[in-house]
Amino acid sequence: AEIAQRNFVQTLTKTFAQLSIGLAIFDRNRQLALFNPALIDLTSLPADFLSARPSLVSFFDRMRENRVMPEPKDYANWREQIAELVVAATDGRYSETWTLPSGLTYRVSGRPHPDGAIAFLFEDISAEISLTRRFRADLELGQATLDGLDTAVVVFSSTGELTLCNKAYRSLWRCDPDQSLAEYTLRDALPLW
Repeated sequence: AEIAQRNFVQTLTKTFAQLSIGLAIFDRNRQLALFNPALIDLTSLPADFLSARPSLVSFFDRMRENRVMPEPKDYANWREQIAELVVAATDGRYSETWTLPSGLTYRVSGRPHPDGAIAFLFEDISAEISLTRRFRADLELGQATLDGLDTAVVVFSSTGELTLCNKAYRSLWRCDPDQSLAEYTLRDALPLW
């Protein structure tokens, strides 16, 4: 049974070694039982520390020291937060986005595993977040540019749904399509015009 278990762990290790998502599996005693190379890359935790099978609390303490997780505002509540994190992960409810002091953003999730184990997944989503922020900034810039025009501008999609309009349009026609819960369409606009 021990040989079969060891072979199984080796197979999992080889599989998880290829992932770009950091993986940390803690056994029912909350000792680190398995991790992959991506975890080392993402957390900057030394391999010898991880190989020593640290406790879950030691693991997160070291991450906090390395500034690879958001700094707790109140250290006195830190242990309580870790306990809540473990309970949420045990239930499969733990999923957070961590914005780190380094500017990186991680998606961290915790999932229960058989026999009382807990797995934590660490995914670097910095590029995705940066792209989303840039996209929003571009949209806001486009809207601000349109709002700066004195001419009323409205754009409808090929299906007749409002895509965008500017301040001058809202002022001229005394309507604000964004305030409606229903989709504002060309059919709604034509009688108004």
